[in-house]
Amino acid sequence: MRFKKGIILAAGKGTRLSPATKITTKPLLPLYDKPLLYYALSNLINAGVREVLFISQKQDIPQFKKLFGTGKQLGMKFSYSFQKKQIGIPDAINIGRKFTANKPFILALADNLFIGKSFKLTLNQVQSISSGAAVLAVKTKYPSKSAVIEFDKKNKIKSIIEKPKKPKSNLTIPGIYFYDQKSISFVKKLSPSKRGELEIVDVHSSYLLEKNLSIFPVKNNVKWFDTGDAVEMLEASNYVHKYQKKEKTLVGSIELDSYLKGWISKKQFKLLIDQIPNSNYKLSLKRHI
Repeated sequence: MRFKKGIILAAGKGTRLSPATKITTKPLLPLYDKPLLYYALSNLINAGVREVLFISQKQDIPQFKKLFGTGKQLGMKFSYSFQKKQIGIPDAINIGRKFTANKPFILALADNLFIGKSFKLTLNQVQSISSGAAVLAVKTKYPSKSAVIEFDKKNKIKSIIEKPKKPKSNLTIPGIYFYDQKSISFVKKLSPSKRGELEIVDVHSSYLLEKNLSIFPVKNNVKWFDTGDAVEMLEASNYVHKYQKKEKTLVGSIELDSYLKGWISKKQFKLLIDQIPNSNYKLSLKRHI
């Protein structure tokens, strides 16, 4: 397993979700039966990552620590840091450089969800690469909202364009990225874009220029959500509700994921469940004992 550390960037102000974000941060808002942030952490658990750095706004760190603690209860280890100024996603790589300690890592955005059985398989496939970086590719109806991958006639990556007005494909890069230590040097060379931020697509392009970027398509049975506003939050919540009911399981459940990974014992799993106040989520967890 190559990527053993993970960073979750959860420093957004969530202005498009106002006034709900006036008293709490967006990643801690509920998405159906659990906080939005659970889903990003769940993805890292399913990728085999046990050491995680949460990057938030400074004032939100106490809330994050109250929710997740040290990570010991999940058989994990959590660290916390903050973004002084919102200057773009690549800044998370800079903030986390001591945490990653020149080791490969996964950078996950707190507001991206992936729901579907085959997603674990995709994460395992990415873990098998021996060098360079990797990104995922998902088909979407609205590619101009994200970074779009353009292929040449030989089906090799030709370019990655951020939010193009005229997309040349319907494949976009979602918010979970797989990097090695070279990403830090790439970030140091970046200059702010026209909107005044460092752009993560420029990090992807740096790897692409060195022919060291792998692309892993996400299967069609995996649903991806980028929960930027209230409508997307609602759509994702409804989908999670229907999916869990149909499959009779939980998605984004960090307690269940850690238990199924064997990182905590059955006794520890029961203790975590007992600490949760009576709720539908608690009842759902009990069914997996």
